[in-house]
Amino acid sequence: MERASEALSVDDVYSLAEEIGKEFEILIDSYGVDPVNKLVTKVIRVLEYLEAYATKNDIASDEISQLRAQIYQLEHDKYEKAESRSKLEKEMEQYEDTWRQEMKDLGGLVARLQEENSKLSSSLKEKESHRSLQCETHSVTLGEDIVVLERLRDAFDKQAAQLKQCEKDKANQAADIESLQQQLEASKKATQEQSRRNRRLQQQMRQLCDERGDLQVQLQDQQSQLQALQERLGLAVKDHDDLLQSRDAVLDMQGKVVIDLDDPNRPRFTLEELKHILFERNELKARVSDLEDELALYRPRPVDPPSPVKDEDRPVQGPINQEPEEKLFSYGKASGIRKFFPSALWPRVKPG
Repeated sequence: MERASEALSVDDVYSLAEEIGKEFEILIDSYGVDPVNKLVTKVIRVLEYLEAYATKNDIASDEISQLRAQIYQLEHDKYEKAESRSKLEKEMEQYEDTWRQEMKDLGGLVARLQEENSKLSSSLKEKESHRSLQCETHSVTLGEDIVVLERLRDAFDKQAAQLKQCEKDKANQAADIESLQQQLEASKKATQEQSRRNRRLQQQMRQLCDERGDLQVQLQDQQSQLQALQERLGLAVKDHDDLLQSRDAVLDMQGKVVIDLDDPNRPRFTLEELKHILFERNELKARVSDLEDELALYRPRPVDPPSPVKDEDRPVQGPINQEPEEKLFSYGKASGIRKFFPSALWPRVKPG
């Protein structure tokens, strides 16, 4: 498995467990079940840790994907709101320009009407003889001016109502944009928190991978030492048997020892050499036992359930109880790791 620990999935853990299970089957076929029983227990525990962390990693990846989709949707909505706002501002600017132009035109029209009224007043003063005709003309012109002014007033009121409605729509859109920005900030904070948790999980997974590599190296060293010890022990036992057989076959000759150089079963070691070999064998056995104990220290032992406490013995105050290991790593659930290992070892392995 060459993938990085950041992309470790449950399928990768199962593939790794399958490969390790095959290697253990080869070891069991060669040396039997007893030499690897304790090691299989520890390896299964490590793989179950990896399975739990890989499951959490998959869940975290799904949550991050959902958050990214929500952020993308919010940014898209924000972009659309910004476009709508820009379009509305342009329309309002056009309305304001049109309104200013119309007001300017109306102001010019009023000025012209006032000028015409002034001219008409002057002509009325100058032409007293034609008073009746001028009064009639003035009445018609004044009526037309009133109609024009009423039209101008209606247009002005209509433009003012449209301007108020545009301002109201602009305020509503500003409130919507502010709400979207708050949602986006909350989503960013949630994404940062999820990224922090994901980095912590990835760091723990890398530590477990490093520990697994150290355990594999120690296992290889232990196997090589055990193999060398077995070879030396076999030679020592064979030489010891040869020595016993040769001692029984020695002739009863006082002060003399007869040895046939062509006899393949003749003794090759003295008693001191045999004692030295047996002493080295015992030392190697003790060293193997120490290595097994040291290897057991690399994995935490299962936490024993606390003994029940009587009501009268309960403390009044105390620290918050730590979450049980089963709840943190989901050991109570069925694990798919053990199916990759020989069934002969299942009854010896306690559930994690």
